[in-house]
Amino acid sequence: MTEESGTPDRREGDSENTHVGAGGPQPLIDSVFEVLADWRRREVCQFFVEADAETATVAELAVLVAGCRPTAAPAGRSHGDLVDALAETHLPCLDRAGVVDYDPRSSTVRYRGQPTVEKWLEHVTAVDDRG
Repeated sequence: MTEESGTPDRREGDSENTHVGAGGPQPLIDSVFEVLADWRRREVCQFFVEADAETATVAELAVLVAGCRPTAAPAGRSHGDLVDALAETHLPCLDRAGVVDYDPRSSTVRYRGQPTVEKWLEHVTAVDDRG
């Protein structure tokens, strides 16, 4: 992210359909599918899409995620394990994709939204509801 604008970094020559991810520039659609590939990230996105809240703490999101665990997901993870997984893996992924602003120092997450992610999330949710 650029400090001045607070928007995802763009490198010279990048098109509007390219985001800078952990491994360098990647097509927007790859970023969208990376975000939606994990059920925990989908639950965080769904929470912010449906809730009036624009911010949440990592601990609050861990409680939400724990309550939404799919039956196929491994059980027995502690609240601390979920906090760690969100803080170290899932929230940084959402931040790189421009969906949230994640501040690891304060453990806060601010929803920014990303229309393409939100549209694909609708499709994923519809498929999950049918299954």
